[in-house]
Amino acid sequence: MPPSREELELAIRMTFATEARDLLRQVERALHGLAGGAASERESRCRDMLRGLHTLKGAAAASRHEEVARATHALEDLVHGVQAGRVALEGEGLEGLFSGLERVYEALEPEPAEMDAAAPSMAFVAGAPGREVEEFLRVPPARVDALHALVGELVLGRLRQETLARRLVEARDQLGEAMDRWRELGARLEPCKRTLPRVQWAGLKAARDACGPALRGAWQALSAVAREAPTLLAHEAGVDAALEEGIRELRLMPLQPFLEESARGAREAARASGKEVRLEVRAGGAEVDRVVLMRLREVLLHLVRNAVVHGVETPERRRAAGKPEVGTLTLEAYCEGARAFVRVADDGAGVDVERVVRRARATGWSGEAGALDAEGLLALLSLPGFSTRDEVDALSGRGVGLDVVMSTLRELEGSLRLEHTPGQGTAFLLEVPVSTSTHRGLVVRVGEDCFGVLLQHVERVLRVGASDVGSLEGHATVRVGGEPVSLVALSALLGLGGDEGLPRRTGVVVRQGRQRLVLLVDDVPGEERLFIKPLGPAFVGAPLVLGGAPRPDGSVLPVLQVSALFARAAQGAGVGSASACLVPRAVPEPCAVLVVDDSPTLRTLLRNVLRAAGFPVVVAHDGLAAIEAWRRQEFGLVVTDLEMPRLDGVELCRFVRRSERPRTPVLLITSQGGPEERRRARDVGVDAYVVKGEFEQASFLGLVRKLTNTGEHRVEAAVG
Repeated sequence: MPPSREELELAIRMTFATEARDLLRQVERALHGLAGGAASERESRCRDMLRGLHTLKGAAAASRHEEVARATHALEDLVHGVQAGRVALEGEGLEGLFSGLERVYEALEPEPAEMDAAAPSMAFVAGAPGREVEEFLRVPPARVDALHALVGELVLGRLRQETLARRLVEARDQLGEAMDRWRELGARLEPCKRTLPRVQWAGLKAARDACGPALRGAWQALSAVAREAPTLLAHEAGVDAALEEGIRELRLMPLQPFLEESARGAREAARASGKEVRLEVRAGGAEVDRVVLMRLREVLLHLVRNAVVHGVETPERRRAAGKPEVGTLTLEAYCEGARAFVRVADDGAGVDVERVVRRARATGWSGEAGALDAEGLLALLSLPGFSTRDEVDALSGRGVGLDVVMSTLRELEGSLRLEHTPGQGTAFLLEVPVSTSTHRGLVVRVGEDCFGVLLQHVERVLRVGASDVGSLEGHATVRVGGEPVSLVALSALLGLGGDEGLPRRTGVVVRQGRQRLVLLVDDVPGEERLFIKPLGPAFVGAPLVLGGAPRPDGSVLPVLQVSALFARAAQGAGVGSASACLVPRAVPEPCAVLVVDDSPTLRTLLRNVLRAAGFPVVVAHDGLAAIEAWRRQEFGLVVTDLEMPRLDGVELCRFVRRSERPRTPVLLITSQGGPEERRRARDVGVDAYVVKGEFEQASFLGLVRKLTNTGEHRVEAAVG
């Protein structure tokens, strides 16, 4: 069905609105250059403005947007006046230019009916790179978001397929072992040929022979699939990555026009406070996700107004300080990897530290003003309800500003830094993720629960014992890089009970700005790619949880908000919990070990290694001597050679398994590492197998401690 005339007209008007805003941004850039630039640039700036206004007026007339055409024509007349020298670029003349631009913007605002009829859309290039004329498609953001969500499901599905592929390989290997057992069973059945009746033997042999081809066929089929799986998975991973990157780029929006829009807020604030301000925008090709951009809109408005109202001085004061009467507000943006940075700077008087301190003391702050650095100053300015203004007006004095900025940035897993030089200016540096959906994260375990921590906050993972814990001002600390860092059990911050008296020996060092905190956890299973989604209405108001990341096994991994963990720790949550968690581990007394080998050299070596590790040792030169020693005392472990005179290691293991202590672990050490010897050892119940040619003292002792349950399992790793 062809579109109606009304639909066509609406489409034309919406297309014009998009084109008009692009043209107005070009005109606005030229106007800022005209207002603050040198006189020699006046002619070129006026030409740039007139070129854009002429194109805009023609497009407005073609789309029957008469109000925009009239406002544009009036602004053209003013620019011609500047070009001819009839209009001065100061006072009323400059204000007239900016007011005329505002009228064009206001005329461009769509009617409510148009806003309801047309969903917001985003543009992306459909043409080939390097073309002079590019094609554009208009796509509603909701559709791009839906595609992005589907990409997440594809990635999750691929991870599940990788898990299935690993299980497939394991099943193939298990089937191979079953075939080995089947062949051994066939060899053991051969003696039955002489004892069983001929008919029974024939039936048994037929059944055995029939199973062999079936097992081989199944093994061959599994092997073929297992060989193909890695190639298919690698191809799918490449397609998924390309698709995800494409959708991610569709969601990216340039920061340059977004920052330029802040000029209107700066002009309004300057007009209301009797100041003159020019805006400089430098964003290059910086781009961020649309979701991040929308959340930054209010943040940037706060910072721009704050810079004009609190930073830039009045023309009289600037003149007295030897500065130009027109203040400069600079907005810069750039991206580094997965992080975006926005800098809002002014050339005003800087932060009045004395005034801030007086206001802070009036609210109960008792810190030392002399020790107040930029981070501490920002913390005071960000207190809820804090304001340095005595009067309340439309722009300031209500104590609503930086606390809102900080709250929004925490929700985005971003941060804010302050730079200021008295008399020269103030700058706020925002750091936010380019995208809020896909991240690399570290998985940590507390009890039976696992949580994710974004890798950008993780400095390192280290081991922490009770002797490593110190105390500073009543708080548990551990030294990291020579500096004391607060130590808190993650279970205490999350309110998870039932862990008092349990050893917590894995510490995750997390960082936020210049702050660091060591979180005690049970284990660090490793890194994962996290596709974070909102957790839904049930988790609204849960400040510690950033979102949930689906996992290949169908579970959802809660991803923690590190800034909220710092805030909870600063409030005193978990004080003393670290010391309670780091009680000494109750390690069993080293058990006696029976070492059996016909080689005096090896007996001496094993005895010395084990005794140095604290284990009582009894040695025997063969299996029969070992049985005699076994009957005299109890042992927690038997370490035996395989080939020995009189009674070998296999028979000794059979004896142990038939004895009154059948669960005693047996560690076999032999020079024979072939598959047949390993099968023999496995058949009789050997717990571990070490080849003499591969013997290494540290790994041997680790295996002994594991078998005797006397080892301390600690984790130490670096996280890149």
